Amino acid sequence: MSVRTRILCSTALIAGSLGLVSTLAPAIALAQTAPSAAATTGAAPVATLTEVVVTAEHRVGNVQKTSAAITVRRGDDLLKEGRFTLGSILEDVPGLTGGAATGTAGTVAGAGTDNPAAGLVIRGIPSNVGAGGSTTSTAPAAAIYVDGIYSGIGGGYDIDRVEVLRGPQGTLYGRSATAGLVAINTRNPNLNSFGGDATLETGNFNLQHYSAAVNVPIITDQLAVRLAGNLYQRDGFINGADGDSHSNDARIKVLYKPNDTVSLLVGAALENNTAHNGGQVIGTSKAVTYIDVPVGLINNNFRQYWAELNVNLGFATLTYQPAYRTWNQAGVLYGDTPIGVLHQPITTPKDNFLTQEVRLASNPDSKLIWQVGATYYKNDLNSTNESDFGPTEEMAFNVNEDKHTEAYGGFGQATYPVTDDTRVTAGVRYDHTQVVSSAILTDGPFVPGPPGPPAPIPPPFVLSGSAGTRTFNNFTYKLRLEHDLSSANLLYASVSTGFSPGDVVVVSTCPASVYPTSPCPLDLHAETLTSYELGSKNRFLGNTLQVNGDVFYSSYGAFQTGGINVALAGPPSFAPLSSPMTSYGVELETHYKVTPVDTVDFNFSWINSTYVNKPALFAQWVAENQVSNTSQAGGAAPIPVSASLAYQHIFTLPGDSKLSLRGEALYSSGHGGQYNAADAAAGLASNVNINSAVIGNLFATWMPNERVSISAYVRNLANLQYSTLITLDTSSGSPAYQPQLNDPRTFGVVLNVNF
Repeated sequence: MSVRTRILCSTALIAGSLGLVSTLAPAIALAQTAPSAAATTGAAPVATLTEVVVTAEHRVGNVQKTSAAITVRRGDDLLKEGRFTLGSILEDVPGLTGGAATGTAGTVAGAGTDNPAAGLVIRGIPSNVGAGGSTTSTAPAAAIYVDGIYSGIGGGYDIDRVEVLRGPQGTLYGRSATAGLVAINTRNPNLNSFGGDATLETGNFNLQHYSAAVNVPIITDQLAVRLAGNLYQRDGFINGADGDSHSNDARIKVLYKPNDTVSLLVGAALENNTAHNGGQVIGTSKAVTYIDVPVGLINNNFRQYWAELNVNLGFATLTYQPAYRTWNQAGVLYGDTPIGVLHQPITTPKDNFLTQEVRLASNPDSKLIWQVGATYYKNDLNSTNESDFGPTEEMAFNVNEDKHTEAYGGFGQATYPVTDDTRVTAGVRYDHTQVVSSAILTDGPFVPGPPGPPAPIPPPFVLSGSAGTRTFNNFTYKLRLEHDLSSANLLYASVSTGFSPGDVVVVSTCPASVYPTSPCPLDLHAETLTSYELGSKNRFLGNTLQVNGDVFYSSYGAFQTGGINVALAGPPSFAPLSSPMTSYGVELETHYKVTPVDTVDFNFSWINSTYVNKPALFAQWVAENQVSNTSQAGGAAPIPVSASLAYQHIFTLPGDSKLSLRGEALYSSGHGGQYNAADAAAGLASNVNINSAVIGNLFATWMPNERVSISAYVRNLANLQYSTLITLDTSSGSPAYQPQLNDPRTFGVVLNVNF
């Protein structure tokens, strides 16, 4: 069956299912208006599902009335289940793989990254990674916002809610929301009451986690301050040194609301991270073995300052949100490679971001719901990256880079009710981005092979001026039609686009067909994505069963990846290559409140993402058709089929205390890995395949009263260990594999106190 035939069949199947929902929904909704058994017999009423508010489309709305694929996670639920990392928060979200990137994509995993969204894969579209050893500022395919700030910090503590939007969000969010975005909202100050909370978590691998927040009203109804802090420490999963990490965070928010028309929120946050790498690492074989290498240490630090001003002008609300964020890192990475131990000093003394956004939005009760806005983005970066190999640490290359990125954007979007139950939405956006890069790359004397005199050091390659300047102009749009089948059933269809701006990097080894000499400058071209979506949101059975589903088809003009190793011999060299690709599939989310104390959740996604019409050079280095992963550590791969099933029961104990028990089963299907044409000819393709897996999680929470909860959890109950990525490297002349493993069984206890 051809790809086109599979697309048509899948779309017809899902469209038929949604059509069946369209046919039955009015009848089901009518049936729901009949008196319930509880109402006629006097029995206790059945607990119904609550309404969930979202703001990810820059306006307050009910998630069931928002015509987009949105998943919401409440901060209170995450706290009781001990879910503080983005990976654990998002692990059962359909159509999504990965979490916040904690390792440097583009080098040995272990350093930091200034853009955590590089670890996200949404709807089969991997996020881009740096090329040529670059560790910073490459625009990923997905975006993370914290309190409205692009790549903001502090999203792992004092959380109010997390909203995941699947599909391109280019009209409202611009750069990097190509595949979708994750919007994390932390708690704002409360103007009326003093209070706070404290959390203590402890677990295996010497986990120590402490967080606390306090809310202080200064002037009732007008001025309040909220302070929050977070300390986290855990040993590595392989041994105590490799992967050992420490972080400390702090945030202050001040809310001033002098009257009903004006509010000003001002915030400041810091984050300090320390990560150890090397030590006893997974070694170069397809089987899981371990090799001792030196232990490296990377420190990185964030600082962030932002504000949000809202002014009600009567006919509309004006919002202005400026933010300034800094990031720096310094340290050394170690890793095992086919040609010896890698020693990689990394320094980023300057990586500053300035963003500004202004929006004007109509009142919520307006017939025409509209918003217009403008954005500004600026990044100034300086970094140094060196690679040394062998017992004498002879330099393979050294690159020093200065990069300045500046972007302007303007957008508008409006929703108009054509009839009482049918609405149409249209939106447009234009962005202009300029990248000015200057770099000096020096190739060192290190040459793999028999001992001998070092090779002479060639003159450095210098990138500057017009050769390092790139300009990108992007236009995105959204069109959406939505129809209320009843008050509890919604059907929508949309077409939307997204983009990621391009880049220019210097690499030490270049494909001869692209550039005749090495080193050379290589381009990451701007990416554009067009996505078509048909979806439905429903509540059934007296507002106890929620069923949301969608089918989508996305087309990438030229998916860029910087993570392709194009070195035929010697140290790996990663170059940006591109190919058109398509991604299509189905997503389903269900939530059923069977009784007031019993709930069942089932989520499912099937995604087929493939490269199409591959250029010859891309086909040489990426022989597989299924989108898998880059050849670099830290990359994440799309999972074709994922499903989760969860059951929760709440017991009422003496003294009105409550005990909640929850069990989860998470399934991920097998998939292929990355290999080049020579690997395929040598019969090595199957050696990078990833097997399917089922992981079980258990959670228990005892709530003696409304102010105290004690939770215990076990993740990966059976301690199933499997490879999530197998990197294949043949640049040394023989196959070398480096598997990455999933997290082993982890368990812990969480004490939370509110006051």
